[in-house]
Amino acid sequence: MRKILAALVLLALAPAALRADSNSMQSGDSMPSYSAAEPSAPVVSAANLLTSERFWPYQVALTRSWQAKAGKPLLPAGSLGVLIRVEPSGARLDFGRDGLFAVPVSATDLIIRANQIRTGAATKVAANFTFALGPRLMDSTRDALRRLPLAASADRAGFLCVFADPNAASFPALAAALAPLEGRNGVMTVFFPQGEHPDFEVHAKLRGASWRTAFVLDHLSEAYTRTLLDGAIPQPTLALLTPDGSVLWTGPFAGEIPPALTSAWQRAFASKP
Repeated sequence: MRKILAALVLLALAPAALRADSNSMQSGDSMPSYSAAEPSAPVVSAANLLTSERFWPYQVALTRSWQAKAGKPLLPAGSLGVLIRVEPSGARLDFGRDGLFAVPVSATDLIIRANQIRTGAATKVAANFTFALGPRLMDSTRDALRRLPLAASADRAGFLCVFADPNAASFPALAAALAPLEGRNGVMTVFFPQGEHPDFEVHAKLRGASWRTAFVLDHLSEAYTRTLLDGAIPQPTLALLTPDGSVLWTGPFAGEIPPALTSAWQRAFASKP
């Protein structure tokens, strides 16, 4: 019960781009038990933050006022943002209507919160990207349109995110090339439909192409795409992510699986069944 309540609280506080709508969690559906605590692990610091992602908090607060640049809003200390990922340039934070920014880690309580998770003083309901994504997924493995149970995404080793227009002439070839990757080494493929397409239409396109992959709710897909990727993206685009949101590889799809994606996949997941 505590985990379900914690999940609902976090969802209520999340910025709009990452917030589930009121029907996202099905009755009786909840994240499986999860714990990131490891008190014996090295103390999280600025030096090892990039490699300590299992301790990354879902939300981060500013410890001082911060402004991205002239013309952008001045965010006061205490402002909460959802942590998309940590990058060499800083923490990529989504402040909802105030914007998406790379904020210096030193201007946040990220390291404090990470150490609270490490010691068990704070609870982490699930890996960050898994937690953000799970309630927004639809299931294309069944004839009827339905949400994907949270348990289906909870224990995945990683995620192959596919950003493409399901009405594009190249879509059947994309589906045929990527379908065999679903579940390989525990990696889950997730389709982010580009353009405006009713969920039932995306479901039909995937089933028509014999591509039984999960897909993001249409009314959230565009916001997710802006949150995860920078600037205008070519279509189709692929991104390989860890459960906590680190980007292992991203690039365009031009008819065949890019060798660089295969290499990144093998480095990260080849040891997994």
